[in-house]
Order: sequence, then structure tokens, then C-alpha cells
Amino acid sequence: MIGVIVATHGKLAEELLNSAAMLVGRGEQMDCSCVLPTQSPEEFLEETERKVSALETGEGVVALVDILGGTPNNTLFRLSKKYNIRIVTGVNLSMVMYCVLERYDGMTSDELIEALLQTGKSEIAEFGKN
Repeated sequence: MIGVIVATHGKLAEELLNSAAMLVGRGEQMDCSCVLPTQSPEEFLEETERKVSALETGEGVVALVDILGGTPNNTLFRLSKKYNIRIVTGVNLSMVMYCVLERYDGMTSDELIEALLQTGKSEIAEFGKN
């Protein structure tokens, strides 16, 4: 199964996984990496690499990050030179829940990313406008 790492500034990634677990359960082969103000970029890189290495079982890892060009995004891009990592920016709770509920053995990274992009976009809307 494709591994999933959620990586963000602050504890957003950790709380996205916690919120998904509260709503739909814990996902297998998923982890998070949170860049904190007390960490150096190298410390964050080392922590994230340990987690990516554990998630990579031969089918690759999809990284869900908060913002394009931020430290989590750039760190995972750097690691993508060594590991089979695909990066999707703009993570939201619906995308994390999709990974828990709908990701399956044999799903390709292309299939997962296409579904994540559709899921993420479909959840961004103005609610209640008449």
C-alpha cells in the first residue's frame, strides 16, 4: 500500500490525523511530521526522513503538505530525490479521511493523487448562500 505522510507547520498535521481518527478511525501506513519553531531545518529533515523510510514499502509515499514552497513541502521535495515521494499541497481533513477510508492495496499513486485532488477541491465551497 502507498504510504501517506502529512507534513505541516506547527501541529496541524498531527491534529489532522487525530481528527480523522476521531471521525473515521486510524489509517494504516500513515504518519505525520510537524515542523516546530524550536526545530532547525536539519532536525525536521532527519525526523521526516525517518518517517518516510518507515512508510516506504516499495509502492511509494504520498506527502500531503500545507502550503506550496513552505519548509514541509521543500523538505519532502528534497527527500523525493532519494525516495519515491509524490507531493500534494493544500491538505485538508477530507483528504486525510480519504486516505483512511478509500486508499487500498494495489492503488497506484496516480489514482490516489487524482482522487485526493478531487476530494480536496470538492470540499472548498461557500456554504449557505441563497
